[in-house]
Amino acid sequence: MNMTTSAQETQAEQLRLLLTQTATAARFAAIAALFSFGVLAAYQYTPWLVAWLLGTLGVTLVRVQLIDDFRKCYPADCSLATLERRHQYSGIVSGLLWGLLGLHPVDNLPLALQSFTLLSPALIATAALNSHVLRVDHYRSYLLTLMGSLLLSYTWRHGMQALVAWPLFGLFGVLLYCIAHRYSQTLADTLSARNEMEQAHRELAEANRHLLEQHKILAQEESIARHVFEQLTLANDEHPPGIHAWNQPMGTLSGDLIQVVRGPDGSTYVFLGDFTGHGLPAALGAVPASTVFRTMAEKGLDVALIARELNCKLNTLLPTGYFCCAVIMKVNPERCGLELWNGGLPPVLIRRHDGYFEEIPADNLPLGVVGDAEFTDHCTRHCLTAGDRVLVYSDGLIEAENHEGVMWGRKRLLALLTEVDGSGPALERLRAEILEFTNLAPPSDDISVIEIEAGDTTCQEAVA
Repeated sequence: MNMTTSAQETQAEQLRLLLTQTATAARFAAIAALFSFGVLAAYQYTPWLVAWLLGTLGVTLVRVQLIDDFRKCYPADCSLATLERRHQYSGIVSGLLWGLLGLHPVDNLPLALQSFTLLSPALIATAALNSHVLRVDHYRSYLLTLMGSLLLSYTWRHGMQALVAWPLFGLFGVLLYCIAHRYSQTLADTLSARNEMEQAHRELAEANRHLLEQHKILAQEESIARHVFEQLTLANDEHPPGIHAWNQPMGTLSGDLIQVVRGPDGSTYVFLGDFTGHGLPAALGAVPASTVFRTMAEKGLDVALIARELNCKLNTLLPTGYFCCAVIMKVNPERCGLELWNGGLPPVLIRRHDGYFEEIPADNLPLGVVGDAEFTDHCTRHCLTAGDRVLVYSDGLIEAENHEGVMWGRKRLLALLTEVDGSGPALERLRAEILEFTNLAPPSDDISVIEIEAGDTTCQEAVA
């Protein structure tokens, strides 16, 4: 909305309020005219007094009609300037008629009422403040006409002795005009401020409407992106026994990637990646990583080769500063041995059946940080026996915070794994305790956990 339209709306609002107040004041003036006619006619009836009453009531009717004319024509076909001129000219005529009341003879009136023809117009001039206050120039015209015609007519009727009233009425007129000017400025500023606030509210409502539309568009786009992401990265057909996974995204899309793929020899390949950032930017890196990992795992390639190929792909695709902390594992068909590559994730925990904890720290850089020449693909091999369990997790697990900002921490994780007996997976209890600890607090990071339960077969070699 431009300033011209806003100024026109402000002018129209001021005129509407002005004409509304004019209609109210005009009704009061009609009652005052009837009362004045009754008082004066009771003591000295003249045809001139009847003409004065009819003229006063006629102009009063015109002023009452102004607000109705405004409501009928605004905003479709309305000239604000024409209505303002009608208001000003009808006010001048009204002031002239009330001033001419001074022509009425007062000889037959009681002494207490002989100043009635002066006081009655003076009261009307005071009451007319409301009907002119938003157009102080209109009130000036009205006041000059009323006071001038009143003093001249009263002087013409009563002679030079009426001149004593001139200074008094002059001061009274100046006082009324000063009050009207101050009141008009205050009210105009108030109306202008209100219109500016209403305009701001309209602009805010329009901005909110636009934001809602954009939000709907973004929600649709995010829904499509999530569907594609899930189809490419989360569509794991394999659910091998003894391997359990849990992922809780921070937002709609997870920046963590979990992949479980069955190899051609019956081994199970497991990938857990934690990409830099959250949401869609982080999820975008998961798409090529998932494709490369699944393709190579289905061919039964070595873990080191998979890690190197993933690093080359992500180093080429991801911008500077973006990378993927990951663990890549190959679990033999009997789940009694695994080959492991850890690049940047927290240490992998192996809880032995006798309660002893073994930690395999990250000894490689995350995927995508360096080129192929500087990349290290060092892997470790580990034997598992019945009752052992392996836990791989992203840092969102131990850094999960409650409402007080306290992190769940590594000590609670170790304590939970110590308490869990050898029967059944620990992941469900882990998930329940994390959710209870955070107690619906806003998530600070994606959480991903993979648990591997060792098979019943005793491992004779590190990895087949």
